Order: sequence, then structure tokens, then C-alpha cells
Amino acid sequence: MKLRQKAAIAIAAISLASVAGVGPANAASIGGGGASFLANMMDICAAQYNRNTQSNTAADIVTYASVGSSSGKSGFTKGTYLFGGSESAYSAGTAPAGLVYVPLVGGAIAIGYRLDGISPAGATVRLPSEVVAKIFAGQITKWNDPTIAAANKATTVAKKLKATKDGVTVSVAKKASNVQFAMSMTPAAVKKYKNAKVTISAAVLGGESKSMYSAKSAAKLSKSAAYAANTVYTVKAGKTLVGTLAVEAAKDGETITFPDTAIRVVHRSDGSGTTNNFINYLNKSHPAIWTKVTSDTFSSGFPTTVPTDGSFQSAKGNEGLASYVRDNNGSITYAELSYLEERGVKAAAVSNPAGKYVLPSPTSSAVWLDAAEVAADGLVTQNFAATAADAYPINAVSYGLSTTAKSATNASVKSFFAYFLDVCAPKNAAGAGYTPLTGAILVKADAQVAKINVG
Repeated sequence: MKLRQKAAIAIAAISLASVAGVGPANAASIGGGGASFLANMMDICAAQYNRNTQSNTAADIVTYASVGSSSGKSGFTKGTYLFGGSESAYSAGTAPAGLVYVPLVGGAIAIGYRLDGISPAGATVRLPSEVVAKIFAGQITKWNDPTIAAANKATTVAKKLKATKDGVTVSVAKKASNVQFAMSMTPAAVKKYKNAKVTISAAVLGGESKSMYSAKSAAKLSKSAAYAANTVYTVKAGKTLVGTLAVEAAKDGETITFPDTAIRVVHRSDGSGTTNNFINYLNKSHPAIWTKVTSDTFSSGFPTTVPTDGSFQSAKGNEGLASYVRDNNGSITYAELSYLEERGVKAAAVSNPAGKYVLPSPTSSAVWLDAAEVAADGLVTQNFAATAADAYPINAVSYGLSTTAKSATNASVKSFFAYFLDVCAPKNAAGAGYTPLTGAILVKADAQVAKINVG
């Protein structure tokens, strides 16, 4: 059963109980609507909040309609929804009075594809960032295009046992069935990274990066982990990349043979924050190909005119995009990761500004968003030149929309947003394919929640 179906059943059951008189007399129905990117996570948090008597003392019933960011913004402005959901901001002059943007959760915009006849079967396709831009611009039209084939040949990563950066030295050695890490800092480095964390992540080449160690920095560190072939280890002190190490020469990726299959691009038919963030990534990363500023509407942000020869198709919502790709060979799309995962659609590894191919995941998305900046109004600006080796480069942040206007409804929305940010997302987001907010973004998000219902 899909995430939205499970959550809908839970919400319906709770709503019926309220109608039957189980809830207190002051319980309210808090209906929100907007981004489909956010919908799977919103449903999880709404279902949990609705039955949490400690956080939801009024026994309010929160529901959410997945209608797309554009409809969410307009519906919130008109009062159709008591709160909105969007991955894109209002255009200038259209925002309702007292608007409060609350960053709620992040997530990877995965490049999902279906390609029958690939060899080896089930191989994970690598796509250079520029190739992604050209495919979605209609400039690369076949799966066996030489630029795709060239990116999908096995290469070898050289053995590297030691790295030094800013007075931090880290080394790695294989001992029997383990890998042993050692790190030391100069006195200056100890002072510089006094309040920072040292992190070690491991990635089987061509696969997802996984955290192995994260703790406050110390002058010396010794850490052991189980050995795994074809693995590289990334070590950071705070945001500084100390180095990427390998205990032996490692095979990176695999050589793939592609069929002569036409590419069918699938894009959103409705106004979409996912589309807005995807086109923004393409425009900021490859402005010579994607020449227009971003838009909620795919056709408006498209470099020329969307082809009408059948090579481009549209579908509604993240769920529509993922379902279309699942059912149609040769197709490719952009969608929040959870929608692909629940339909069994493969995601491509995409090259980042550091030149590394990275799969979308809550971990690799979090690394990317760590370099983002948060404005005073809560809106997040991504750094499209971020060079973290283990960062997935195509991401979005979902915002909850509310206002400073003082009302019982806004008090309920404020309570739910606080629960979403500080209770539900930390426990559930990563397991559901999303990225919980941490650090500076979370601090700013909590400050935005505090602005709700203060008018």
C-alpha cells in the first residue's frame, strides 16, 4: 500500500472518531493543500499529530490535499486551505498579507528512469549534470547517445591512504577484515574546529554514501570499521573536506551497454514547486542550455518550445510522474525520491560540482543543503557551486505557508508546524525518503514558526 493510501486511511479513521464525538468540543478541522513533493511526508506527520494527545491538546484533525505548489499558493491566498505547502515562493506582489514561510523538510529531486534491455540488467545509470540538462531540453534523444555511454564506463580510483588539510591529517589502513582510521590535529586546527564535528562517510563506488562516524572534534581520533571492497571514505572537519581515501585501488561504476531506445521526457502538467526547483537547478548549473529563469510551469521555463512529437509527455503531481515512468519503457522524469521508491522506479546517479556521481538519498541531500543559506523571510537559497564530494545536487525545500494573523486556526497551524519540524520529521523523514532539516535551517525554521499567530 502506498504512503498516501496508508495515511489517508489513518486520517479518515481519526476524523470519523471525531465526528462520533470522541474528540473535545473545541477540536477543529485544519485543512491544508499544495505541493505534491511534500504530500507523502505531510500525510505521515498529519496522521501522527492527529492521534498525539500530548502535542495536539485540542484534538484537531489535520488533512492535506496534494494539488501542486501553484494551486497550494493560490488556494491558501483565497482561503480554500487554512495552510499551504509549496517548494516555490509567491511571485512579487501576489503574497497574502502577513505571510510566513516555514521550511518544513528537504528532499532530493531524483532523476527516475525505466530502460528495458540495458546490460547488465538493472544497472544504475550515471548521468553527468550537463547530460541531464540536455535530455530535459530535448537535445539528447536516444539512450545510447555517446555522451551517456561515455559516462557509464567502469574506471579505477587510485589507492590513497593519507590526506592533510588545514592542520588535520587523516590516514586509513586495512587490518585483517577491518579498516582502521587515524586522525590528528595541530594545535591551530584544534582551536579552529573546536565546536565542529568530525564526520566519516563510506560509499561503495557507484552507490549511496553512508555515515560511519560523527562526533565533536578532538585532537586525536582512532576509528575501526568493517572492510568492504570498492569503497571510498570521505572525511570532514566541520564543512572542510579533509580528503577522500581508499585502502586499495577501487572499481568505480560499471560499463553499461545501452539499447537504441528513444528517450521520453515526462514533466509536470500542473504548476509545481518540484518543477520550479528542477528548472532553477538547470538554469543555475547550465545557463547556456536552460536560458530562462525558473517557473512553476515546465513550458514557461523550457528553453524553446516543448516538442509535440511525442518525445515529451506530461503528468500531474509527483505521483503521476513516477507512475508514468514505471509503466513506460524509455521514459525519464524528475520527482521527489519517495515517489520513485514506492513504485520501484530506479534513480540515476548524477554528477555534482565536485565531479562525483552521487545517488539521491536523505544523506546526500542533507550534505547539499548544508551549504544553503536561509534569508530573513525563511526562504532557502541553494549553493549550486557547492563542492562536497558526497552531495546530491538536485534538491528542494518544502515550505509550510501560514500568516501572522491571530486566530484559533493559526494557533492550530502553528502547533502542527512545530510538531512537524521538531518531532515528526527527525523521526520519520529519512525513512520516508526525505531530508529532515538540521543546523542553521532548522533554527531559522523554528524562528519562522514563532511568527505565526502573533498579529
